[in-house]
Amino acid sequence: MKGRNVPFKKNMIQGSAIVLAALVLGIFMVCTVKTLKSYDDTVRVRGLCEKEVPADRVVLRVNFSEQDNELTSLRATMERDQQAVIDLLKKAGFTDDEIKYTSAHFNDRYDSYYSNNIRFRYNASQTINVFTSKMEEVSKIQNKIDAELLKQNIISNTYASFEYNGLNDIKPAMIAESLENARTAADEFAKNSHSRIGKMRTASQGYFEVEDLDENTPQVKKVRVVTTVEYYLK
Repeated sequence: MKGRNVPFKKNMIQGSAIVLAALVLGIFMVCTVKTLKSYDDTVRVRGLCEKEVPADRVVLRVNFSEQDNELTSLRATMERDQQAVIDLLKKAGFTDDEIKYTSAHFNDRYDSYYSNNIRFRYNASQTINVFTSKMEEVSKIQNKIDAELLKQNIISNTYASFEYNGLNDIKPAMIAESLENARTAADEFAKNSHSRIGKMRTASQGYFEVEDLDENTPQVKKVRVVTTVEYYLK
């Protein structure tokens, strides 16, 4: 009898082992499925960071032109106008290193199809640029140049282009703030959905945009960046 019980007990042990292994495998598969399912639950949020900064560089451009029927006379007039503009800019506090210009451009309008309807044969134009960081000096003179030159019978058109070149100095702090704002948005979403924020899955940084604060204050710039982050949800 004892000999007959040995195979029976052996089979019982083997059967129990198979059942136990299947049970463990089933539990493992259930946990794996739940884990994989949790990885499918994500939230994608955006973090915005905006900062107002003063422009640190400006290009002041003074355009002027003249007309005449005598080329020699026109050249002399343009030289006079050029010197008048330079003198005015230097009086405003700008140096020779900041004032840049090229030779005047001359045009013979008799070459055009409408030459019979023109009063003056020759036309000349020139632009004098000021590249500077002297914001206060530019603010004082940019709206006065045209009026001052008109007193000398020079018709001009003056405008300023403000720039900001310190972007690299503020990038790290702005990126950090945009990430923090993205995390805040993700936490709020998780709170409303009765879940918790897990690890970061993906993140992408948008382009930095630099634009005028508004049309009336181009000397103040608005810097903007948006960071997109995707988090796992628990």
